[in-house]
Amino acid sequence: MHADRTTRAVLTLLSIALLATGTAGILAGTDVIGHHLATRHLTDNPIARYLGDNSVWFWPVAALAGVVAALLALRWLAAVLTPRPRASDITIVTDGSAEPAALDADALTDAVTAEINSYRGVDTSHAKVHGSATDPQLAITVRTDDDADIAAVRRLIENDALAHVRQALDRPDLPITLDITVGNRRSSRAR
Repeated sequence: MHADRTTRAVLTLLSIALLATGTAGILAGTDVIGHHLATRHLTDNPIARYLGDNSVWFWPVAALAGVVAALLALRWLAAVLTPRPRASDITIVTDGSAEPAALDADALTDAVTAEINSYRGVDTSHAKVHGSATDPQLAITVRTDDDADIAAVRRLIENDALAHVRQALDRPDLPITLDITVGNRRSSRAR
């Protein structure tokens, strides 16, 4: 979810920068900005002269910056394309049983989203279980109505739904990420 937002933000900024650069180039070449720019050579400017005078150190620095940018782009691509590990079954160890029980992660997410969706002011909710079967983590996204009391919805989710999940799994310290949004705006995030 976070990678999606970051990806959209970075691609939006990059597209705006490229659109502005292309528009400026077209305007400069068609005499809209002035006749003196349309008749000049591309390399006939102070920046090109500076690069020519300092080419001994500039091009190695530019190559290094390009390598760093390529490595950052590969890291970003790996983060976007690599899905987070998803638990299919959650292991529940009970005190009286010698063998641990297994709970289907989809059943857990269906139960918690059904409970949260029944709360007043909640529009939709979505839950995912990440991590391993023995060390699960729960991520819940809730979208409320525009006129909902966010503090009351959050208290209700934390005191009821999240408490029920932790009790069902017998894990009072189960890591749960709760992301609450109002319509399309981000409102509250709790751990």
